[in-house]
Amino acid sequence: MNKLNRNRWQVLEKTGIKLSISVNAFDYGCPLNPKAKEKLFERIKKVLAFNSTEIWLDHFRFDGHWEAIKENRIPGIHQECQWCRGQERVKALVDIAQEVKKMLPKGVSLGYFAVPYKETEVPELVSGLGQDHGQLAETFDLLSPMLYHRMIKKPVKYIHDYVVWLKEKTQKPILPIIQIKDMPDELPDKLSEEEITAAFKEAARPPSIGVAFFCWDHAIEKGKSELIKKLFKQRG
Repeated sequence: MNKLNRNRWQVLEKTGIKLSISVNAFDYGCPLNPKAKEKLFERIKKVLAFNSTEIWLDHFRFDGHWEAIKENRIPGIHQECQWCRGQERVKALVDIAQEVKKMLPKGVSLGYFAVPYKETEVPELVSGLGQDHGQLAETFDLLSPMLYHRMIKKPVKYIHDYVVWLKEKTQKPILPIIQIKDMPDELPDKLSEEEITAAFKEAARPPSIGVAFFCWDHAIEKGKSELIKKLFKQRG
């Protein structure tokens, strides 16, 4: 959203492609801080001016370095503070999502980027981050699991396995997002075109509704934009 302006949006609209907008739900800090919620609602109001039919919430959770998981533990989880002390984190996020949902006109879908773990394997997904995908899906229309398989040290096949699991759990459309380079940025990029292609094929398998990449800037930076175009063209 930070790079979005009216002129850029109009150029994108002329492509005829279905467009959606991603909004950073919460900056670092407690989501239950009244100022944090106020910022989120302000961002939603700004986004609605672009008449997008899909809005995605990024970082819709409590803080925690899920990308750096070790032995099924998530480091850096937000500790109780004056705003969230005694609060059930999942319910608190569901309540906020319902408030956002009420702000949207009819025909506008609401999605969020899902941390790609199962609560049976990583309990802090729910207790720490507050992302109970089953409960959140009752309010959200779409989910996009962040299946950066190399970052979370999973095999390529985990991508499809997780999409199947999440679909069964939520009964909502699932749009997996996969990585185009090794992350974080300070790592040397050793993600080959062959592995990107394999990840794309896993992400595209039913019941997935499509494939998204993180992110286009990475693709351009690493000279992989042509590969992405080729993969989508082959998929049709």
